[in-house]
Amino acid sequence: MVLPMRQNNDLTISIIVHDDFSHIYNALDSLAETTQTAYRVVIVINAGASEDVARLQQTYPQHTYIINASPQGFASNHNQVMAYTDTPFFALLNDDIRLHMSALDKMLGYLRDNPSVGLVGPRLLYEDGTQQVSVYSDPSLLRMLFKISGLGRLVHQKSRLRRYVVRSGLGRLLGVASLCQDMVTGSVDVVKGAVMVVRRDVYDAVGGMDETTRAYGEEVDWHLRIRQAGWQVAYVDEAQVTHYGTEQALSELCGWQIVEDRRA
Repeated sequence: MVLPMRQNNDLTISIIVHDDFSHIYNALDSLAETTQTAYRVVIVINAGASEDVARLQQTYPQHTYIINASPQGFASNHNQVMAYTDTPFFALLNDDIRLHMSALDKMLGYLRDNPSVGLVGPRLLYEDGTQQVSVYSDPSLLRMLFKISGLGRLVHQKSRLRRYVVRSGLGRLLGVASLCQDMVTGSVDVVKGAVMVVRRDVYDAVGGMDETTRAYGEEVDWHLRIRQAGWQVAYVDEAQVTHYGTEQALSELCGWQIVEDRRA
């Protein structure tokens, strides 16, 4: 199956909704208000009440909808959109975001101006305007042991200890991108998966995200494979997006979520 591509569209936008429909309207409205690039939107309904789905479809009838028979993972949902569309670029978006002016246009512009870059991500902000972790370094043995032990909870994204480490410059000294402030536009190891813009050529060459990872770490493996294939992954500081979701940083994970969080 190939989803029909509207004429002159450069960009397919994939957004997943899972049960909570409270953010998707804000995300779609910000998309329309801030983006000049011709695009089409594919919304994957991973789970949700039929009345919520019907209301969304009635409000935005211009968009394409995929309604899953059963819930799938983050990777599977975005992968199916990339597999069934043929625009030159894809934007993989969380539903709990609000795009700032020209955010997608700036990321696409960076890709067009830098042919060696295969995937980009923006500067992510909390609702109060403070910077959220937007980039990560590749995993190391020490960092993996730190996280597997559970000690990583001490420096979750809202903790006082993390703020101290960031302000002190220790993160930069240790080479841990997620503990650095004042990041500048350029090549990085990993951008946070809440907002990613990727070339079709990259997907054709390396495939999509690993569907055996159910949550929290899909982008790490994917971005490594992209870089191993010869492209760069880049952070675009000029493109800004408010990301409302903080569940991974602040919630008490349990069961399979612990396994996936530690794997990430």
